[in-house]
Amino acid sequence: MKKGEIIMNVDLKTIATFIGIAASLAGIVGTWTLMQYRLDQLEQQQSDLQKELEIVHQSVEKAGLDVKCLICDAHDIPCPGC
Repeated sequence: MKKGEIIMNVDLKTIATFIGIAASLAGIVGTWTLMQYRLDQLEQQQSDLQKELEIVHQSVEKAGLDVKCLICDAHDIPCPGC
């Protein structure tokens, strides 16, 4: 062996180990990326549903006020807000 010469003794187990570690790391990165994408989608859906819920809440509140006013009108009762 000459001076400065590097000897690499790589066997099949070492290659398999490096491939396994690389695949595991790639899987972790892929999973993290996919989860972030899905979380972003879920946050958007939650925001959309929150807006729809607010609209439904307002319409139910208005319908309740309308019913109250109809009851007051039917019984000739003065009601605030009608």
